[in-house]
Amino acid sequence: MFKNIRIPLPFSLIEKGKVSILLKDEYKNLLLRQGIEDLKTFLLKSTQTSRYLKGRTLHPSIPLGDGRSMVLRQYSHGGLLQSITGNLYFFGMRSFQELTLTEEIRSCGIPTIISLGAIHHRIFFPFYQAYFLTLEIPHAKDLTQYFQEIGSQPSRENLLLKRKTIRLAGILIHQFHQAGFFHGDLQLKNILVNGDQVLLIDFDRSYRKSALSIQERMRNLLRLNRSAEKWKYRGLPITRTDRWRFFLAYAGEDQKIREATKRAIRTYSIRSFFYRLGWAVGRVLGVQGPRVRAEENPRPPNP
Repeated sequence: MFKNIRIPLPFSLIEKGKVSILLKDEYKNLLLRQGIEDLKTFLLKSTQTSRYLKGRTLHPSIPLGDGRSMVLRQYSHGGLLQSITGNLYFFGMRSFQELTLTEEIRSCGIPTIISLGAIHHRIFFPFYQAYFLTLEIPHAKDLTQYFQEIGSQPSRENLLLKRKTIRLAGILIHQFHQAGFFHGDLQLKNILVNGDQVLLIDFDRSYRKSALSIQERMRNLLRLNRSAEKWKYRGLPITRTDRWRFFLAYAGEDQKIREATKRAIRTYSIRSFFYRLGWAVGRVLGVQGPRVRAEENPRPPNP
């Protein structure tokens, strides 16, 4: 079944009944002793010690006993599919593919999270559930949290830090694209800030080519720009200058990319009217998504 998946080093494949797991060798014995192959029991045992991080769904952060914690992310559909199939997928091996690509990205020196494993749980043919295991970065914030904390009237020190972070994010995405990677969901919540470091995460539906075309680069950048526009509409303090500073850092001295970026932004400014119209309609219907606000101690889901 997994003959087309290249198992990266240092990971091992474990198969137990309907569950197939790729585990990082360093953590393999620890997680198997804790019963990772039976997720329902595993989550029940760790309920009292886990925290929950908010993404599309709540992700448990589970202490590993060595001072570090593991984030367990279950794959789930968005949009209309979420109400139809929920967290069931058919055919494919999404978590295994993401783990393999994440390790390839790390090998290129691109800052990202540390993968601990991936789980493929066959429910009934051809349906399965998928999970991705990563090491938690304790004090990391995604860009929506980061901009919210900086605020709309930052001190001079925070303003300089904000500009530095935006510049680092532009350079990071440029490095990512230069290595031939295309991000399947490039948005503010998939860029983390950890002190002076900026990291890129969540490579589901991402891919790598020998070289990305200008069109692919612009498609990725405009997806990120749309994310910034959407969060700004929800109240996040992101300015036009912030976005131009990002694009200039991304382009660097490459005039071809600078010109392509200007053209893409002009085109986007026309389409953005329709995006804003859609968000306004969603707001009226009560489906606009979360507003910008702090949310502490979210309620854990039933395991």
